[in-house]
Amino acid sequence: MDKEKSARLSALSAAIPHISFEYQKKLAVMVKLMEIKDICRYYDMAESNVKTPQDPNWRQNLINAILPHFSEKKQANLKTIAQALEIQEMMANYENFKELFEWK
Repeated sequence: MDKEKSARLSALSAAIPHISFEYQKKLAVMVKLMEIKDICRYYDMAESNVKTPQDPNWRQNLINAILPHFSEKKQANLKTIAQALEIQEMMANYENFKELFEWK
């Protein structure tokens, strides 16, 4: 999103609490829709311009990002699931590696 659009949306957002109550909801929804439109436009452009391989650590990065938002019990469960997925991935890699060196 360019700086002018960002400034415009920020100004509209800042105005919401100061306008008549009956118009606040409409303006807030309009601002959110404009933000969503800009987000969609950004990802559409990024998708067509950027073709980078996925980070091999994406799963761990995802878990690290969401972990603080859970209770301790759910954090423990998530860590257990992550370890199980990691073991599954290691086993798949082992199987692929083993096939390379089998004598036929």
